[in-house]
Amino acid sequence: MSEPVICGISYADFIIRVEEFHGYRSPGILLGGFMLDAALQDVGTTPYLNVVTETVVCLPDAVQLLTPCTVGNGFLQIFDWGKFALTAYDRMTLSGTRVWLNYDSLSRYGLIREWFERSDRTNEKPPFEELAQEILQAGRQLICYRPVRLHRALKDTQPVPTGRCSKCGEFYPLRHGSACPSCQGNAYYDYQTAGSQSARHDE
Repeated sequence: MSEPVICGISYADFIIRVEEFHGYRSPGILLGGFMLDAALQDVGTTPYLNVVTETVVCLPDAVQLLTPCTVGNGFLQIFDWGKFALTAYDRMTLSGTRVWLNYDSLSRYGLIREWFERSDRTNEKPPFEELAQEILQAGRQLICYRPVRLHRALKDTQPVPTGRCSKCGEFYPLRHGSACPSCQGNAYYDYQTAGSQSARHDE
């Protein structure tokens, strides 16, 4: 049997890239590779590719590993919905393809089901090699996909107005309101200070 190819990359090279980028061999990124492969074949070649993932786990790294879409350039958008799904689309036409895990197929693949349905797991997750073999065996039977049209582009195409927060003095996008999100009570940190309230500036 010939070696699988995922988004134009041989399986062996793909796994090496996953380890280098993600830090370890991830079944989620392997499955994400099949999902992306299906989406990109359906969307076709476009210089205006954007991708949306509906989970923060694994799929964003699969997208950044296999496409030019990254968090930093804004062509990857991430929704924290906890759904193992993604959409690849042309940001000019807003036409694309949404791909998601075919839950009905999991009953035929015990290791994948055990790995994915973490709430039912009583032991350590299955070894990657065994999981990967089952994912490769199942291939596109694990996914569903349909064409979609987005309501709007998800990446800002115009400059975003910014201003200085009246409370902390830092600049932020003014669309967040009259103060930055942190000063509105959404801070994820507390400053640890001893005496002086001023910030340190390294020379």
